[in-house]
Amino acid sequence: MKRRHRRKPSERSRILRVCREAAGPLLLAELMERLGTAARDEKKIRDHLDELVKAGELLRLEDGRVGLTAAMNLVAGQLIVHPDGFGFVTPEDGGADVFINPRNLKDALHGDQVVVRLEHLDRRGRREGRVIRLLERRVNAVVGMLSETAGTWFVTPEDEHLLFELVIPAEARGEAQAGQVVRAEIVHYPKERLNPVGRVIEVLGAPEDPAVQGKILIYKYKLPHEFPAAVLQEGEQVRLKVSEADYQGRLDLRDIPFVTIDGATARDFDDGVAVVKRRGGGYTLYVAIADVSHYVEPGSALDAEAYRRGTSVYFPQYVIPMLPPELSTGICSLNPLVERLAVIVTMEFDRNGRLKATGFARGVIKSQARLTYTEVQRALDGETVPALKGKSPLKKMLGQMGQLCLLLREHRRRRGSLMLSIPEAEVELDDQGVPVHIHRLDHLLSHQIIEEFMIAANEAVAEHLENLCVFRVHETPDKEKMAAFRRMLKKLGYDLPPAADHDPVVMSEFFAGLQDTPIAFLVQVMLLRSLKQAQYSAFNKGHYGLASPFYTHFTSPIRRYPDLVVHRLLLAWLTHQPPPVPEDIEDLEEQCRFLSARERTAIEAEREMLARMQVRCLAEHVGEIFHGVITGVTAFGFFVGLKEIFAEGLVRVVDLPGDYYRYQESRMRLLGTRTGNSYQVGDELRVQVARVDLRRRHINLVLADAPPPEAKAEGEPAAGGAEPEETQAAARKPRRRRKPRS
Repeated sequence: MKRRHRRKPSERSRILRVCREAAGPLLLAELMERLGTAARDEKKIRDHLDELVKAGELLRLEDGRVGLTAAMNLVAGQLIVHPDGFGFVTPEDGGADVFINPRNLKDALHGDQVVVRLEHLDRRGRREGRVIRLLERRVNAVVGMLSETAGTWFVTPEDEHLLFELVIPAEARGEAQAGQVVRAEIVHYPKERLNPVGRVIEVLGAPEDPAVQGKILIYKYKLPHEFPAAVLQEGEQVRLKVSEADYQGRLDLRDIPFVTIDGATARDFDDGVAVVKRRGGGYTLYVAIADVSHYVEPGSALDAEAYRRGTSVYFPQYVIPMLPPELSTGICSLNPLVERLAVIVTMEFDRNGRLKATGFARGVIKSQARLTYTEVQRALDGETVPALKGKSPLKKMLGQMGQLCLLLREHRRRRGSLMLSIPEAEVELDDQGVPVHIHRLDHLLSHQIIEEFMIAANEAVAEHLENLCVFRVHETPDKEKMAAFRRMLKKLGYDLPPAADHDPVVMSEFFAGLQDTPIAFLVQVMLLRSLKQAQYSAFNKGHYGLASPFYTHFTSPIRRYPDLVVHRLLLAWLTHQPPPVPEDIEDLEEQCRFLSARERTAIEAEREMLARMQVRCLAEHVGEIFHGVITGVTAFGFFVGLKEIFAEGLVRVVDLPGDYYRYQESRMRLLGTRTGNSYQVGDELRVQVARVDLRRRHINLVLADAPPPEAKAEGEPAAGGAEPEETQAAARKPRRRRKPRS
């Protein structure tokens, strides 16, 4: 029988409950009386109150009383400022965002923790509010370009959400020169719309230096990148080889032919897989995951730092690991031909791919080969692979893996999993770290093998730990976003059934019908933007995208902290030990929210680095011609995804020669008023790289096969672009940035 988790309320939970039950805000003495707390514990209660006020759950009034923020028509949360000047506050309790008009931002900056008074619903039905109190300044330094104008020095932040120029007094710039990227500390925050004032604390270097690009993102996204001394010391004390004592109580699976299958540039290997085909056609699937929990104990410096980072961050030129290299690429990594400790999930499938039994154990394995996706795909296609020379049993096993993979995919398709196939980018760098090519990586059978096997293992563990787990949840789509998605599909000539909003089977069947169309990739991207983000939670809400009632992340404990927590929960069950997580389920949920936020930050940083690499790569190809497909159309132009280099650029309306073009929103296309030429999603064409703006990360393309523009009489507007009355609507809104004024 599975054990139920004991949900003991924490002191903070008790304080919140008392405040909810009270008729109004309470003095400290009144609160302690209702809690039944002794006078000697007053400091402890004060500390808890300070934490709750800082978190925005309670508000301290001028007379010292504290009350529930939500009960006073107030919302506390983090301020997100849009580059166009307005903002949103994301509530701490996870409720709907609150829109903030630019004039109601007060002196708050992007990222600040604030309290907002709710004022009304706007015409779009959104909650609108006004910033009334700053709880915490979250931005204390900026990274950007140092410039000088008329004797005034200032830093333009790289973060487009920071809508100010940081004024740098001449004596505070040190040795920094104009045109260099610097990190500057904010010394005086803005008041009454004046600019903040700061000082240069570090010169990063020239913006075109690849190493500087990495530093920009590290500081911009506040990525922990240096391990504290205590963490390094614990990492150095870890044994670099598996000892005889480590074998105790473990399954010896060194004879099982495990292999790792990853990208060519992979640096750590969390998972090894093996398949044994049984008589009668059944399969035994072994999934071995690095036993990081054996080396990282709860409460250690290693554990605290891993939690703080939450995840590894992968850039093309290097990785910012969650764990020191002694563990991440050393003793924890399932490197080939060496013994490693692992947590094993064993799954028995019948000949039709139906799961019949699962098992869990600690084990020791010895990977037989480190294979790349390309090598495995070549082997599956019957080609010769040097890494498999003389290893025919492994090659035969790869074929059996492919068979099992296809069976598992079919089961997932039938239950309604969204079988999305989004290509990834692989950046090729030269010796100096400069990108020379961006390759498009399609979702091949070799990728699908690992995807299916990891999904199967994650589901098996989540279902087994159904009463206590860090679940990976993906809630059903938001109705408004799905309505917008449905309208976009309508413009493309497709009708999405209403049931798709809550039934993944309907959504999956719809996408199957689009699979071989030119717009399949675009529609998949549009859908991903319409769905809610997957996140971690202590409460199981299911996974809409996978159509899975139980799901978790278990398979990457080297690079994801939630996976490490799940390992500890599973191993506690195996050894009949108390679960090593907070007793109060709400505290575990708070940890899940933090880890979800760390994951989102890492993803944003990785995406921005890829965008920087794409722009830098195409800067070396100005004037060259590429084949492409239109991926999006707007009033100001259309975006083209290039085929030879995995990147995207914009063909502006003003660069279309020989005609005026109207934007037909109902059909998502640009139509020439004289020639009848049209440009819409899915069209293939040839384009030339015209201009590349490295700083703004803009790639401007022009049509390669366009005729030269016709000559115009003096005073007559040039052909091309939107007609005069459409010009303002087609233009991008200017970025609102506060000019230097101190």
